[in-house]
Amino acid sequence: MIDAISFNDSTLRYLDQRYLPLREEYVSTRNYEEAIEAIKTLAVRGAPLIGVAAAYTIILGINSFQGTKEEFPSFFKSLVAEVEASRPTAVNLFFAAARLKKVYAENYETDTIEALFAKMNTAARKIHDDEIANCDAMSRHGVDQIKIDLAHILKTRKLNVLTHCNTGTLACCGTGSALGVIRLAWQEGLIERVITSESRPLLQGLRLTAWELEHDGIPFVSISDSSSAFLMQRGMIDFGIVGADRIAANGDTANKIGTCAHAISAYHHNLPFYIAAPVSTIDITIPDGTHIPIEERNADELRTIFGTQVASPTTPVLNYAFDVTPGKYLRGIITDKEAVVGNYITGLAALMEE
Repeated sequence: MIDAISFNDSTLRYLDQRYLPLREEYVSTRNYEEAIEAIKTLAVRGAPLIGVAAAYTIILGINSFQGTKEEFPSFFKSLVAEVEASRPTAVNLFFAAARLKKVYAENYETDTIEALFAKMNTAARKIHDDEIANCDAMSRHGVDQIKIDLAHILKTRKLNVLTHCNTGTLACCGTGSALGVIRLAWQEGLIERVITSESRPLLQGLRLTAWELEHDGIPFVSISDSSSAFLMQRGMIDFGIVGADRIAANGDTANKIGTCAHAISAYHHNLPFYIAAPVSTIDITIPDGTHIPIEERNADELRTIFGTQVASPTTPVLNYAFDVTPGKYLRGIITDKEAVVGNYITGLAALMEE
């Protein structure tokens, strides 16, 4: 399996995804500020992977602490705030930070500083292990749901699936969320071909998903983001599945910009469109997608492609990193606990109570 991120001997090692597929460049650092910059610049990306990277970044930060135990609370609060500010939409980042804050709150008064740090280190590694296990569970639930929803097609042929952005090992540590479902479905003989949309402006589908699929020998074809409705019209897509950066209580989902257009097209053509994401991506505290903060990124990400200017430097740009797909356009939300189909308000709330 692709080793997207690891943490050993107080060193964070990650695959810099900005350079794929042209070159594989691994970076090692013990500096938490460098790790924060990697999250900000999308060297490390994908909601679950960002959560893992955030946990390890906090560990790098506390490893650099040289003050007294009495000085640590102020340092820790500032450190976590800096990490949380790196990517505002990916709720996994806040979920990981919350788990480490809980360890701190429960043990600071009674433990030595060394014992506290050891427990936080263990918690960070557990977040990583959990994400790998989550991928396996999501894949199984997703394939089982596909077999139910698309049984009428599977009686005569295999399926063609659309996915957007990158949701594989590069984004999730394990086999992936949406791409993990696709991988298992292909292994079980359900998939004919994967259709991966380019995912402008940073081309995660064209660069990263295509790279992973080629790495695994899974048949695929890449398309422009604007092609999916036409392919659905022609019967060339049977269903779609993507990941998520945040899911509201009613099933409204923030994901890579362009997702909503694919979902609306699938809904119009009566094709299933699924979200695959771990429960840690669900934010039950917000009622709907209008409350999800949407990151607006640097305009030059759109005006340039890998450093090559494709528009005037003075061209006004709106560069939102995510859009919000209303839950009504989704056939189901696949999680590591189960597939939720139908009433998302009831179903997602029940997941969070387990």
